[in-house]
Amino acid sequence: MTQAQQTLLQILQNSLFQTNHGIPADTDWNAVLREAEEQAVLGLAIDAAPEDVRRAWKEHLNTVTAGVIRSLHYQSALCAILQKNGVPAVILKGSAAAIYYPNPARRTTGDIDFLVPKAHFDRARALLLQSGYTVREDPTYPRHIDVIRDNVLFEMHRFFCEGETVTESYIQKGAEHAETARLLGTSFPMLPKLENGLVLLTHMGQHLRVGLGLRQIIDWMLYADRELDDAFWESAFGAAARACGLETIAVVATRLCQRYLGLSERLTWCRDADPQLCEELMESVFLSGNFGFKRPDGRRVEAAVANLRQKGVFRYLQQAGEDNWKAYRKHRWLKPFCWIYQIFRYIGQGIRMKRNGAQLGKDYERGAQRVKLLKELEIDP
Repeated sequence: MTQAQQTLLQILQNSLFQTNHGIPADTDWNAVLREAEEQAVLGLAIDAAPEDVRRAWKEHLNTVTAGVIRSLHYQSALCAILQKNGVPAVILKGSAAAIYYPNPARRTTGDIDFLVPKAHFDRARALLLQSGYTVREDPTYPRHIDVIRDNVLFEMHRFFCEGETVTESYIQKGAEHAETARLLGTSFPMLPKLENGLVLLTHMGQHLRVGLGLRQIIDWMLYADRELDDAFWESAFGAAARACGLETIAVVATRLCQRYLGLSERLTWCRDADPQLCEELMESVFLSGNFGFKRPDGRRVEAAVANLRQKGVFRYLQQAGEDNWKAYRKHRWLKPFCWIYQIFRYIGQGIRMKRNGAQLGKDYERGAQRVKLLKELEIDP
């Protein structure tokens, strides 16, 4: 771990838990804040920086805050349309994670994800089209569709997980018992606390396949700090996480937060986490950045290695070709040739990336390490 990364962890503790870790006088704040930006936690880091640094990065902080306010405005407008017309929906991640932050305006926003129960999905899509939203959908990716208004992107989910899983059944049932939450003067529907925690855990697993960042870790940590005391773990959440195959990542990620990010030791249910696994997960976070942002080219190679090991060569190439070849979406008779298209696509990517043999070897090794980490965390690669 570099000095900038160690300092970032210290100032995040100061920001989130009002601690007072001393920061070395010779700290390279530009390096720390660049790391924070790559981890999508820039607002939190600037908030805990010295006054002169905050002044220098004020514009960046204002951008984060403005993004939060804009996101909440458009989220409120969409929720109002759905509620007025009796369409049930719940916000996933985003605001449903930000409610646990001491200063939600410092949490960098992304797309706005929401779930509409499957029985109401088609009606919701028609309603939003009538209300002036643009809808963009990919038939090869049925999990969600894109809904756009004034360049604000929503992801409207039919389901959150990949396929009909135990976790998905929890989330769908939780959506039937939505709760109303308030955030910075706005209100929105969200899942009950158990199902909301399962979403945050699942989201970490999804990101880990391509690059888990500190923002997802912190979302989980602040949820655990607020909701997941020993009593709730023992009475309900532990069994649910076990049934969903999420117990290991819950235990390891929470212990990681205690070791590196200042989470309270009063949560004892995670104390038996493997220290080596905590360290490997932390290394993975700093290697990749938020959603692999730090290594976009190498990430492709690593992801390909992970998928090849899981599915086998031909099955992986065929599925990837079906997903990536636009011509196939219009001409289904091309299906037998999708695996060939994918081979040439990889060749083209290799030329564009201009990565030498040694670097590709490192990417391959990191892909193998990622598969190992996923298996140790009991996440399907």
